[in-house]
Amino acid sequence: MFRVSAVRGFGRFLVIALAASVSSHAQSQPPSQTQEKPSLIFSTTLGGLECNCDNPRTFAQNTGSDAAGNTYVTGATRVLDLPVLHAFQPQPAPGASMTAFVAKLDPSGKLLWLTYLGGNNQTLGEGLAVLHDGGVAVDGITSSADSEPFPTLNAFQNTNAGGDADYFVSVFDKDGNLRYSTYFGGSGTEGSGFLDNNSNGNNLAADAHGLVYLVGTTASSDFPRTTNALQPALNGSSDAIVAIFDPSKSGAGSLIYSSFLGGNANEKGHGAAVDATGALITAVGYTDSDDFPTTDNAYRKLPPPNGWTSNGFVTQITSSKPGDPTSQYAFRYSTYLGGNTDKAREDTYGVAVDQNGIIAVTGRTVSPDFPTTLPSIYPSAPYLGLDKSNDQPYMVKIDPSREKKASLAYGTYLGGGADYSFALGGGGYGTSIGVDSRGNVSVAGEISSLGIEYTYDTMNYVAPRKFPYTQDALIPAFQGGGQDSILMQIPSSGAWLAYSTYLGGSGDDRAYGLAVDPDGNVVVTGVTSSADFPLKNPAQVFPHVPGQQNAFITKFSFAGTASRP
Repeated sequence: MFRVSAVRGFGRFLVIALAASVSSHAQSQPPSQTQEKPSLIFSTTLGGLECNCDNPRTFAQNTGSDAAGNTYVTGATRVLDLPVLHAFQPQPAPGASMTAFVAKLDPSGKLLWLTYLGGNNQTLGEGLAVLHDGGVAVDGITSSADSEPFPTLNAFQNTNAGGDADYFVSVFDKDGNLRYSTYFGGSGTEGSGFLDNNSNGNNLAADAHGLVYLVGTTASSDFPRTTNALQPALNGSSDAIVAIFDPSKSGAGSLIYSSFLGGNANEKGHGAAVDATGALITAVGYTDSDDFPTTDNAYRKLPPPNGWTSNGFVTQITSSKPGDPTSQYAFRYSTYLGGNTDKAREDTYGVAVDQNGIIAVTGRTVSPDFPTTLPSIYPSAPYLGLDKSNDQPYMVKIDPSREKKASLAYGTYLGGGADYSFALGGGGYGTSIGVDSRGNVSVAGEISSLGIEYTYDTMNYVAPRKFPYTQDALIPAFQGGGQDSILMQIPSSGAWLAYSTYLGGSGDDRAYGLAVDPDGNVVVTGVTSSADFPLKNPAQVFPHVPGQQNAFITKFSFAGTASRP
């Protein structure tokens, strides 16, 4: 067990700081371990067998929950025999090598509707946002065009503008009927390619009025933008983008706002969040620009020294008149997030905003100086380093109403970032995040390391090289393959790890999407090649073809558990 005396090599200042914090760290005690453990409500896979290809795979990229507890899912597939139901598009278009899908399941996991969505060539569903009226918006990228284009309706942009891919934004009503659908792009390439692991983070959000907010990536200098754009021109090889659509309108009037967001090198926009009014828009992602637009109140206004690889970014933008084309936009808060040395390498994928306006994010880091706080679960990981270790997931909370260093409300490593010499290589990502009404934060992602049982200890400051799982974990051991999915929950106090589990089987498993329903239940989605993936009340019986990749959708109940004291 790690003790303060073990950190002598890091300097006397750190020893004093850690010792001085013990009393405050110990004030928050975890609840009784005798409470009901989290359990599965349902767990299913989605896929098929018939494919005009040598790789019949299906994966779920993101998910959402509505006020009634229904679950929505989007992703992509190469198969021709998904279990379609009440489908807008019952089969892939001729010539399609990958097609998006959208599905809705009831609170118990019963399939209500499922549709393909795409044209010829390739289409991948990336982001998902549930609308206030029970409908759902999805986005993604498509290279479909010509004789079998991506389906459009009331579109801002009816054709593919060129490059390897354009974005699409499509909106369905609660019964799966298409209400709005558009291409969105320029003559270059949008997005990060047609691979599921290039599209971490939920890049779509919706406000209470039904406006849809897209955060993405473009290499198009002629990407569509509005006259009130905060950044009207492409600054680097690729920039993030922030756009707003009103699907109740059609044509040019449906694009409310669009702007670049980036510096002189490369950005990727991974995550989007918005408050109910539409006045506060949050975008997160990746940057390697030394002039990314930051604000004076930023946690860190300047980039690391020369030689750094990347940082995450967290940006919040205000809208003076949400939904109005004349609205004025301004940066409220914008910061680099990550290590501050020439060895820094981070990415920020998932974002959620709680009812108090606190921004919660997750991603990956390899930096031993990643910003953390006391108290937190694991404020130190001195073994991390570029070319020395693998990545480790993290969770950070930012209060954009506060100034500079004070805006870092919470920061913790989450463990499992083994060094290169460790068995199985170790390492992992936090890919998605959600916050329930009590402020409990859930993080999903992936890990490729053995586990160690988590023990609450006010002196245990160093994140373990192995993945920490709690005593009540659904699956307390690494199951095999290259990766297992993970689900972790941190209570609102942030002082201990309330729940942590592996999720997977003997093949490869990766979690990409997470949503929290009104009762605090958590849905996790992703991809699995495990024939023994844990199932309960499945909507589809998996065909159990060894090594075949299928989407998974798993819903956990957290009622009465330690995560909800």
